[in-house]
Amino acid sequence: MVRKLSTLLVAAAIVLPSAAQAKFFNFGLDEAQVKDVVKEYLLNNPEIVKEAMDNYNIRQQELEKKKQIAKLKTNRRALERDPATPVIGNPDGDITIVEFFDYNCGYCKMMFPKVLEYVENDGNIRWVLKDMPSLGATSQSAALAGLAAAKQDKYFEMHQALMTHKGGLTDEDIKKYAKEIGLNMKQFEADMKDPEFEKQLNANHALAQKFGFRGIPNFIIGDFISNGAMMGDELDENVTAIREGTQK
Repeated sequence: MVRKLSTLLVAAAIVLPSAAQAKFFNFGLDEAQVKDVVKEYLLNNPEIVKEAMDNYNIRQQELEKKKQIAKLKTNRRALERDPATPVIGNPDGDITIVEFFDYNCGYCKMMFPKVLEYVENDGNIRWVLKDMPSLGATSQSAALAGLAAAKQDKYFEMHQALMTHKGGLTDEDIKKYAKEIGLNMKQFEADMKDPEFEKQLNANHALAQKFGFRGIPNFIIGDFISNGAMMGDELDENVTAIREGTQK
């Protein structure tokens, strides 16, 4: 009873103007009377409820942002500097873009030429590519193929071939691209069975789970996280903000 009344009094103090507060604080109203006063005020001023909900949502978003930034700080090295993870662009660049992707993901394929053009035009960006195969068996095979191609210094060629493939990939498609880019097929097929690659893919999934990533793609640029394809000018805005020291 005391706890309920205390809660109502706090609510009244928040939502009621000073004149209405005086109406019952000065007259010792009981719980039922406080409820009536609060209810009457909210019915007559419904915009207060929306304002309160808007403020609540803003605070929740700010809290979630702080949690994400803390996670980024803790996992920054694993995200950006894992020596086993392939990098496109300038390996010594001043900006790092991290992408979690799947070779069978339509949105990943849609983003590929846009990000590639931006990275190539800029010339000072590291694009870290973390396979997150989630869309079937050939997603896993394609991820292994990319890592195997990297052992022959052909990661970009394989990545580009798989990303620009139209439609779903098959194992035959993957082998065809491996031959087209000039891989030693015997070594390629042996490397695809490397147990270290399986561990690497599992580590990518575990890292993605820390950030609550369920779908793909996901991009991380500094403290910016895109749960899905980047929209509009988000790529350029965040790269520019990091360089200017204004990223929020």
